[in-house]
Amino acid sequence: MSIPGIIFLLLGVVLLGMGIYGGTVVIPEAADAAMPGAFAQHLAQYKNFYLLLGAVILFIVLYFTIQKRVNLRVQHVMSTTVRYIILVVVGVFMVYPLLWMVSATFKNNNEIFSTLSLIPGKPTLDGYRAAMNDYGGDINIWRAMLNTYKYVIPRVIFTVISSTITAYGFGRFRFRGRNALFALLMATLFLPQVVLNIPQFLMYRNFGWVDSPYYLALIVPSLFAQETYFVYMLIQFMRNIPRELDEAAKIDGCNIMQTLVLVLVPMLWPAMVSAGLFQFMWSSNDFMGPLLYVNSPSRYPATLFVRMSMDADTGFAWNRVMAVSLISILPSLIVFFLAQSQFMDGVTAGAVKG
Repeated sequence: MSIPGIIFLLLGVVLLGMGIYGGTVVIPEAADAAMPGAFAQHLAQYKNFYLLLGAVILFIVLYFTIQKRVNLRVQHVMSTTVRYIILVVVGVFMVYPLLWMVSATFKNNNEIFSTLSLIPGKPTLDGYRAAMNDYGGDINIWRAMLNTYKYVIPRVIFTVISSTITAYGFGRFRFRGRNALFALLMATLFLPQVVLNIPQFLMYRNFGWVDSPYYLALIVPSLFAQETYFVYMLIQFMRNIPRELDEAAKIDGCNIMQTLVLVLVPMLWPAMVSAGLFQFMWSSNDFMGPLLYVNSPSRYPATLFVRMSMDADTGFAWNRVMAVSLISILPSLIVFFLAQSQFMDGVTAGAVKG
């Protein structure tokens, strides 16, 4: 074993020993860092950290030591196993909050705040029963979900169409003032939405769009490529598509819009799906927009309904809050998993071969 390997081996053994020793120390209730047993108390407080760090270092040292003494086939099996173990551990850490939320819908408040276990000790459906209650008299979770997708779906469709047309104009045509307009478009990326809230609200109120039964204040702006990020993303994708395809389409008799629809859109489809997916999730989770432009409780979307389900007067029933939140995000999860193949496709999907 090399000298660095020996050093890391000793370090791992020391850290592991510190963790084991810290587990045997009893911390007095009035611990004082200046008293003689302060170091032992420190080990007791951070024993789990030292145990984990020592175990990881020892595992790495042993892994590389064994790997040097086996053949290539065993090395491949070892590296693949370690890779999958790391992916599983990272995946568990990332998915755990969502799993805990699902588990919390079946617990009461005492159990939610007393344990991190994913398995409810005394399962109950009270959270889901309370989630079906009406808050505000004429609104419930199902009505709120319907209200949400009354403006989310048109917003997604109009955003994808308007962003694609705008990206087509900037990405494929040269016209006077193009660079200045593109710079102005990109500058809006750095403009915080909170700065726009007041002037937009005053303008939409003058238009009579506030509390519109058709959610005009939330839908109409998407007709004008308001989401600059999607325009920029589609422009970057479009730059990788050869211009020779446009010229070939023109020779075949296609006009400008036919070239976009018949030639470019099939190749831009993965990017368009990504834009639609992001807009779907952002619009579904938007709280400030409906809060400003929707005043009637009967038109509240799911984001406002989740807030209404929190009753500060009688205390929060967190299983109810978690149940309402889970029901409200289920469509977004379903849409994401259905569209993930398109979301991961490359920009050249559908390109001409041969």
